[in-house]
Amino acid sequence: MKEKTGRYKIVLVFLVIYVILMFVIFGEKIFFPKQKTYLLIGSTAKWKFDGQNWTDLKEEEKSEYTWKNYDIFTHEKKIGTYQVTYSENKWYLFEKDRTPVNYEGQILGVRSNKPYQVASYEPMDLEEEDAVYLNEVYQKHGLKENQRYTTGYKVYFDLDGDQEEEILYVITNQFPEDFAPSQLFNFVFVVDQNKIQMVYEETGSFTNMYDYCKIRLDYLIDVDNNKTYEIILNCGYFSTMGNCTSMYEKKGNKYRQIKACHR
Repeated sequence: MKEKTGRYKIVLVFLVIYVILMFVIFGEKIFFPKQKTYLLIGSTAKWKFDGQNWTDLKEEEKSEYTWKNYDIFTHEKKIGTYQVTYSENKWYLFEKDRTPVNYEGQILGVRSNKPYQVASYEPMDLEEEDAVYLNEVYQKHGLKENQRYTTGYKVYFDLDGDQEEEILYVITNQFPEDFAPSQLFNFVFVVDQNKIQMVYEETGSFTNMYDYCKIRLDYLIDVDNNKTYEIILNCGYFSTMGNCTSMYEKKGNKYRQIKACHR
């Protein structure tokens, strides 16, 4: 009897060692799989994240979105989970039974093996009190105070998960109709505790206006559910010249680009 008990103990020890080894070798992949996230933004941006870097989905990788299920958002609101296809610069949505789905506007499609959040926000008009921040940015870039702009708005949102709302500003004087500035500009910046953190900054000669695009905020998305939101910007060129989409995240007290625009 003691001999059998001793054998059981030896087998149990080997079993425990085996389980520990398997956990060391495969446990991380099973319990903490590498993040795989795919974003479809507007009519042109198709991105993937491999746990370390964001890259564009190549033509030979179209199987990653063709007839795959994506969570679909329009105007920051989820409209459902649909299968998607892409043809002639347009996304087509389908129910599981391949019934077509109608939608309006540009889409954001998300497929991920990790939780994520897409923010809903309300752009607000700029007020006199905002001039102190705008003028600080103008001066930093060698521009006079109180510049006229074609589009300017702000968004109050807790971007970094500190339970305090920051103010995100978007301002541009690109494509003016009733005035002609000497310098054009595109600025996106965050005000956090009265300090300015630049996200996107661009200036250029007005004579080269059509070489530049007009910036706007497209989405705020927490791609890995860490309470810190990435900023997705869209820069539209004149008429049918297309647009560029890029993404930024906060590291320390600075915002850095993590996905460059591609068109």
